[in-house]
Amino acid sequence: MPLSPRLSTGRLLAGGSSLAFLLALNALAFAQEGRLEGLRGAGTNLSGDELAAPGGANSGAGVAPAGTPNYGKPRPRVDPKSKYPGQRKATGRPLPPLTPYGAAAARQQRATPSRLPPGPTVAALPIIPVKPRPAVEADPFAPIGVPIGSLRLVPYVEVSGGYDSNPERVNAPLKGSATLRGEVGAAWKSDWSVHELKGDVKAGYTKYFSAPLADRPDAQGKMNLRLDATRDTAFDFELRGQLDTQRPGSTELAATSVKSRPIVASFGATAGATHKIGDLELGLHGTIDRTAYEDATLNNGSKLLLNGNSFNTYGLRGRAGYQITPGVTPFVEVGADVRRHDQAIDSAGFARDSAGGSARAGTTFEASRILTGEVAAGYAQRKYSDGRLPTLSGPTFDAALVWTASPLTTVSLRGATTLAETTVANASGAVGHAVTLDVSHALLRNLTLGATGTVGVNEYRGVNLRETTVLGTLRAEYKLNRSVSVRGSFTHERLKSTTPGSDYTANVFLLGLKFQR
Repeated sequence: MPLSPRLSTGRLLAGGSSLAFLLALNALAFAQEGRLEGLRGAGTNLSGDELAAPGGANSGAGVAPAGTPNYGKPRPRVDPKSKYPGQRKATGRPLPPLTPYGAAAARQQRATPSRLPPGPTVAALPIIPVKPRPAVEADPFAPIGVPIGSLRLVPYVEVSGGYDSNPERVNAPLKGSATLRGEVGAAWKSDWSVHELKGDVKAGYTKYFSAPLADRPDAQGKMNLRLDATRDTAFDFELRGQLDTQRPGSTELAATSVKSRPIVASFGATAGATHKIGDLELGLHGTIDRTAYEDATLNNGSKLLLNGNSFNTYGLRGRAGYQITPGVTPFVEVGADVRRHDQAIDSAGFARDSAGGSARAGTTFEASRILTGEVAAGYAQRKYSDGRLPTLSGPTFDAALVWTASPLTTVSLRGATTLAETTVANASGAVGHAVTLDVSHALLRNLTLGATGTVGVNEYRGVNLRETTVLGTLRAEYKLNRSVSVRGSFTHERLKSTTPGSDYTANVFLLGLKFQR
């Protein structure tokens, strides 16, 4: 039968009270387990009697730590005489030290000072030293040279022999000859922090066994000195010289029977200063040159007086350039000079003293060190004291370019215009134009092949005379080491002249050794 409402309410109240009592007992048990956990976290060692106190840990073998469920395991033995019923019997033996858990262990480790010394403070990663690679020489077969104080001197001696098809450079008859040539020279350069001294000189002699009258010497040299007075001002000095011979079939000696080759020597000096004002560069230089002729010996033993044709040249040259970029500097240059002969009237009865002037404009440039040099064009004029001699004038072109096509190949181009003196009757002089192209290629590090071609034209004013010279050379050099090299060359030389009987052709073969230090 259904229960009355009052009885149902009583049963509900009784069930709720029972549930609340059970929850309170569980809360008390959890509180006791938490207290024991705190003791374990503090690392406290308790004896058996202390653990038997209320809230202590149970003792005895096989008893799990507090808070561990005891599913299916026997209950611990209870001492009936214990003051606190329900607790394990104390055995009197100390328990092992308790190990702290979790955050308590971390706090204890931080609080305990370390006995090890602290490590070094590293501000940056250490740099591991690396042994640098040895520098690669641009030319491992280049001469070392001889140090003389702060100068580096590179001397050399060259001996070669071969064959020349036309030793005397005449039209006919041709008579070839075996030839032997010797040459000595040296180059030097200073190693100064300021100022600079550099130069080179060479001298040679060519011997013809079947044509002794064609034997001839030759020499040339130049030395430059720069003194840096200040950062923007420098003084420049130059000494130069050249020695050559006149061939018997030349224009000046064509009408005579010359027995030997007379010597022509020229030497001179330049002094001046260069000053920079920002990107503007100003220079002023004075020059003095001497050209001397040796008397010639005729076939009959008499002398042909040529010494009176010697002359001196005094000149002044000014130049202004403005640097647009570090590699390009346009410039303008003007110059004037006078020539005075040792003999006022030459053997043909002409007064050949003269005064001349020139002006040109150009630029120097350096395009990434691949193309470097200077190019200029202008106009030159020379007027003679003798009114019968026409004024010598014409446009000029000068160039000196070096193109480094590759690390193994170099191409050079040179051009020059000159107003040359002459002793030809009724001719005031000759306007000369010459262009030279040179190609050099290193087939191996110690094997170099090269080719040179030159074309020159001389046009005489006052007479109908024109000379064209073509010169081509093939050469090879094999370097055995820094001091010894084997050299060979073939040269073809040709002259074409409007004067009858002045043309000639010559082929020269040479093979020799070069010794240098």
